[in-house]
Amino acid sequence: MANQQLIQGELFAATGGIKDGGFLDIAGTVGAELKEVNNYMTSARDNRQRIIKGEQAKAKAVDKQIAGYVNKMKSNVDLTGVPPAQQKAIQSFLIDQKDQYVQAANEIVKYSASDPEYMHYADIMNSVNNSFVNAANTLKTYKASQTEFIDDFQNGRLSDGDLALKKQAGEIYSPTATFTVENGDFIFTDSSGNKVNYRDFKNPANKAYKTATSIANIANTVYKSGAKLSSTQAATIRLQLEEAFNTDPNALRSIAADGFFTGQPMAISQEQLNDAANIEELQTAVINQILTGISASADQGYNEKMAKQRQGKGNNPTKQYKTPETKYLTSKEAPNGKAGNYAVYLPYNPGDPIKYVAIGGGSGEPTTTTPTTPDNNVNNDKMKLAEDFIKSKYPKLEPGSKEFTDKLMKKYNSL
Repeated sequence: MANQQLIQGELFAATGGIKDGGFLDIAGTVGAELKEVNNYMTSARDNRQRIIKGEQAKAKAVDKQIAGYVNKMKSNVDLTGVPPAQQKAIQSFLIDQKDQYVQAANEIVKYSASDPEYMHYADIMNSVNNSFVNAANTLKTYKASQTEFIDDFQNGRLSDGDLALKKQAGEIYSPTATFTVENGDFIFTDSSGNKVNYRDFKNPANKAYKTATSIANIANTVYKSGAKLSSTQAATIRLQLEEAFNTDPNALRSIAADGFFTGQPMAISQEQLNDAANIEELQTAVINQILTGISASADQGYNEKMAKQRQGKGNNPTKQYKTPETKYLTSKEAPNGKAGNYAVYLPYNPGDPIKYVAIGGGSGEPTTTTPTTPDNNVNNDKMKLAEDFIKSKYPKLEPGSKEFTDKLMKKYNSL
C-alpha cells in the first residue's frame, strides 16, 4: 500500500499531475485569469471615468445654466455720492436679494420649464430683478430730487404754503437721513414717526411766481387806467383767479402764504391752507383779499390822475371839473332856489364843491353847493355865444327844454 502511494507520488512528480503525462501550465493559467481580471478592472476604470466625465459635464452644464441666470441679475445700483449710512442700507438690501436670487437659480435647474416648481423659482428671480431695477430708479430719482430741493431752498424758491411738507422734505433730503429698502422702495421715518414711502413722496411746491406776476399785471393795468374798479371788472378778475387756482391749488396756497404783494403772508393759518375739505372757503378768502388790493391800486391810480390834472391845468379852473351833465332841478334842489335846467359840473377832486350853471332862463351865473363865492368854473362868454347860436339856428326850440339844453351844451363844449 505504501509502495502504491509512493509510485503515484513519483508519477505525479514525473507527469506534473497530468494523467497523460506532461506538466500543468500554471503560469499560463494564472496569466489568463490575471488578464481577465485586468480587463475587467480596466473596463471598470473606463466606465468610472465615463461616469465622472459625464457628471462633470452635467455639473458644468448646470453651472453654465446657473451662471446664465446669475448674469441676468440686474444688481447694478450706482452708489456714487451716496452717504455712508444710506449706502449701508442699500448694500444690505442688495446682499439679501442676491442671496435669494442665487438660491432660486440653484433650485430652478432641477426642474423642467413645465414644472410648477420651475415657475415658482422663476417668479422669485423676476421679483428680485424688479426690486433691483426699482431700487436703482428710486435712488436715481432721490439723488436728482435732493439736488433740486437743496437748490430751490438755497435760492428761496420753496413756498411756505405747506410748512409740514417743507419740513418733512428737509428731513428726507438731509445727508444724514436713513431709510430701509423694501422691494426696492425707500422707506423713511420722519421726526413725527410717520413712515414715508419715497415712491409716493412729492416735493414741496415752489412759490407761484407766474400767478403772482399775473395778479401784479392786473393791478398795474387798473392803476394805469386812472379809473376806479367797477363791479364788472371785479367779477371778471374773480373768475380769472378762480380758474387759475382750480388748475393749481398750490398757487392758491403760495399766494396766501408767500407775501408777494405786502411782504407778509395773509392772515390765514396753515391748518386752513391745507384743509382739503374747505378749499372753496380758502379760495374765496384769498380772492377777496386780492380784489381788495387791486381795488386799492385802482383808487390810487385814480387819485393820482386827478391830482395831476389839477396840478397840470391849475391856470384854467374850468379844467378842474368833468364835462357837465344837464339836469332839471326843482326850486328846492337848485342851489339858487330857482327851478330850471342846470349844467352840473362834477369836480375831479371828490373834495371840491359841485358847480351848477343855470341854462336858458336861469341866472346864468355859476352856483356852488357850498356858501363859498362862485369862481370862474364856467366861461360865461362861451356859454352866451353857444346860447345865441342855438337860438339863432333852432328858433322853434324852447329855451330850457331838454333838446335845447342838449344842443346848447354840445355847442358849448365844442367852443
